[in-house]
Amino acid sequence: MDMATLSTLFKAIGDPVRLRLMHLLCAEELSVGELVRILDLPQSTISRHLKALRERGLVADRPLGAATYTRAALEAQGGNGEAPVRDALVGLLRSTPLPPADRARLERVRALRAGERSDFFEKLGLRWDVLREDCFGPTFHLEAFLHLLPREWTVADLGTGTGYLLPTLAGHFRRVIGVDASGPMLDLARQRVAREGRPRGRTNIELRQGTLEALPLADREADLAVALLMLHHLAEIEPALREIHRILKPGGRLLLVEIHPYDNERFRVALGDRRAGVDPKAISGLLSMTGFSNVENWRFQSVERPEHELTPIPTLYGLSCVKG
Repeated sequence: MDMATLSTLFKAIGDPVRLRLMHLLCAEELSVGELVRILDLPQSTISRHLKALRERGLVADRPLGAATYTRAALEAQGGNGEAPVRDALVGLLRSTPLPPADRARLERVRALRAGERSDFFEKLGLRWDVLREDCFGPTFHLEAFLHLLPREWTVADLGTGTGYLLPTLAGHFRRVIGVDASGPMLDLARQRVAREGRPRGRTNIELRQGTLEALPLADREADLAVALLMLHHLAEIEPALREIHRILKPGGRLLLVEIHPYDNERFRVALGDRRAGVDPKAISGLLSMTGFSNVENWRFQSVERPEHELTPIPTLYGLSCVKG
């Protein structure tokens, strides 16, 4: 085998997602929809990686009715010298157990497939989540919950960054204030508002520069303060909580999302975290100390990303409380 042929083969299988796909396709012939369900990745990502594998002759497709099923195709082709590499790869993939999460999801897909009948929704079930997200977006259900909250509220998005939440918040609340310490971040937030803001959202969003320890808001200006993944960036957390308490109206609410303590130094460096997470018990204690009551906390479901370069990804938790 010449070096160019060897290089293209290794390039095709050198991506973690593609190896994960090959591992699954050695175990089972699967459709794109089934792979989306198992890997929990966008359909576009799955299709892109399958195309690369298909072009190198590492997977093959089989049409079946309206669906197309893909399988691993690792047999050497036409005496081109690839046999030793392909044989080694197939031996490794078939002898290595699937990761527990992938194996469990594959079993669920097999169960759904086995139970398929002529009923339309049973057939649709395997790709329902993908179709729904493609048609309606990934956050429509979350936006619906906003309508349980009063429209007349003023909401402060603390550490707004690029303004990810601003268009959604502005579509429901009377007034939204985005705060960030970084001027360049606020410039990106302005661009997002101009690009994505709804007609009403373009006029009810204010952007202000300032830190959580010295918020650029008046006393009792906000009904709700939101701080997502911010506290672990601070040198001191208590002064920020006292500032948030100051800017909330009596009975105002605070919503926090934070990272559980973790020991993945590569993750900490990549995300620029000052702290490797924050203990929720410590935050609950500080909230009570700074005048908040009715403190509630919950743990977010962990998201397994074995293919991610920063795995293991730390888990998140949420806290909500009321200004006493």
